Amino acid sequence: MSYRIYLYNTKTKAVHAEIPFSALSYSFVMDEAGSATIEIPIGVPRMDGQPLTPDDLFPVRTGVVIERDDELVWGGILWAYRLNLTNRTIQLSAQGYLSYWAKRHTGVNGVSFKNMEQTEMIRRFITDAANSIGTDPSGITPTNMVRTRTWNPYEMKPLADVFADLADDITSLDLNTGQYGGGFFLYFEPYWITKGVSVGNRVRNTPDRHPFDSGHNLQQAVNCEFADIAVDGTTLAGAAYAVGATDGTASITPFKSDTNPALNDTMPQVNVVLNENGIKQSSSLQYKVRSALAFGSAPVHLPTATTFPNLFSPTEFLPGSRVGVTTDDGFLNLVYADYVVTENNVSVASDGSDRLSLTLVQSDLFKETED
Repeated sequence: MSYRIYLYNTKTKAVHAEIPFSALSYSFVMDEAGSATIEIPIGVPRMDGQPLTPDDLFPVRTGVVIERDDELVWGGILWAYRLNLTNRTIQLSAQGYLSYWAKRHTGVNGVSFKNMEQTEMIRRFITDAANSIGTDPSGITPTNMVRTRTWNPYEMKPLADVFADLADDITSLDLNTGQYGGGFFLYFEPYWITKGVSVGNRVRNTPDRHPFDSGHNLQQAVNCEFADIAVDGTTLAGAAYAVGATDGTASITPFKSDTNPALNDTMPQVNVVLNENGIKQSSSLQYKVRSALAFGSAPVHLPTATTFPNLFSPTEFLPGSRVGVTTDDGFLNLVYADYVVTENNVSVASDGSDRLSLTLVQSDLFKETED
């Protein structure tokens, strides 16, 4: 594989350096920003031939994009770096574009959206943000689900949390069908405005929260290695309680609860409590409870698959994509089992070859979002 890394100015979009690297890893995480760690030599040149300076690595003002075989596969913001004076290297620490929106907030005056299509809320937050990284919202796809949301004055909720909550929220009502549903997978991505010269970033979403087919099956010793499979029961829930927030008045705090009798008949009851500070309506909390009980109805299986070198592009396994899993483990005996990628960590070797480390969960955990 051929990897190239570019630094650019997030205000002007202009690329000012293509940098060699001695170590590279990057990741994609469901509903989170993902990260990149890049090690470069001290004194590498900029585009104009002059050595890279601290001004060229000014955090937040500096954007980072990773190109793999002429495809931009990752982009984000440089937040920090560390100098190793023994090895004469600089370790860059970047996070995906969503990390920028963790530093923008709902504002001191509060925000209220009533009966609004859920992705339109994201569009408005992005387009109304002054002096931002210029995220292009044209890839936002309406889900036709509406919801009422209120953020109180001085609540100052990070927009990254707002976006993640909206993506993971299945409490919207389709006015055309009268059915509840909603949710989606959200992605922030780089693109070339002019190849090698200027970089933009954009946001897009899937039309729903249904895992989508990657077209791939992962099989032990054929195209990957399953180093371990964790089985986690800490998410089990025999009863769920959801506590909302008031609307800034003296109104009663919204609350909903429910139980899973079938699970409670077979084991001692365990509870999950959801503190939903962004929800002021009891009706929305009911669907949060329902989702928590569905997710908590069985232990979570967490296989980790490491692919063989150079077999797949990282963008073939974005979080939310569905894969077949055959482990040949002799215990769980998974054979073409249906799993969903929640995290994709990419390690790039010195020769440019890459391997993907995929964290997976069983697709049944997304059944609450299915029709």
